[in-house]
Amino acid sequence: MKQLILSFALVLVASPVFAQGYPPPYYPPYGAYTNTATAAQGALQGMADVASAAGSYNEQTSEADINEAKATSLNIANDQQYANTYYQMRAQHDAYEAKQHPAPTEEQVVQMARAGIPKSLSANSYNPVTAKLAWPDLLQYPEFAKDRTEIETLLKKQASHGSLGGQDSQQFTSTIDDMLVILKRGIKKVPPQQFMQSYNFLNSLLYSTCKTELP
Repeated sequence: MKQLILSFALVLVASPVFAQGYPPPYYPPYGAYTNTATAAQGALQGMADVASAAGSYNEQTSEADINEAKATSLNIANDQQYANTYYQMRAQHDAYEAKQHPAPTEEQVVQMARAGIPKSLSANSYNPVTAKLAWPDLLQYPEFAKDRTEIETLLKKQASHGSLGGQDSQQFTSTIDDMLVILKRGIKKVPPQQFMQSYNFLNSLLYSTCKTELP
């Protein structure tokens, strides 16, 4: 009987089915997964994970708030430092300018004011006794004839009375202004020296008569 069973086993091993072979059984590399936790234990573990995640979020949020506060404080400090540096440099610049260009003294102010006053007409240009004027070449053009006559008439009145009244002074100033308007119309047609000579003549004449100046 034993010999019969052994013979049958040899036949099975030699058969084509067993000769092809089968792959070896699979064994998980990390061992078989077994979950022995109860439902209660799973719930507790889930709650612990949620609490851990919330704690991590709060910690990261707190760190972000601290970093933001530090950045804001640093920006404020930088702005303050910039402002301090700016005003310090401004003060140094003002001190340097004050040293290089000191304020004028009272005497210098008076001298500058006098320098701005139009020069009086020379005796060859105007005789206050006879009210005779020696008009510059440009002001002798026909365009100025009417205004020249008006000015000479008012100057004769001034010579007779010693001064001009308010209405005559206004008329004198208005006539000088009219002559300046005509003079400026030909500014591009005449040499600059002649223009300035005529302008200064009118300005000096106006100042010596009415104590005012041309614009």
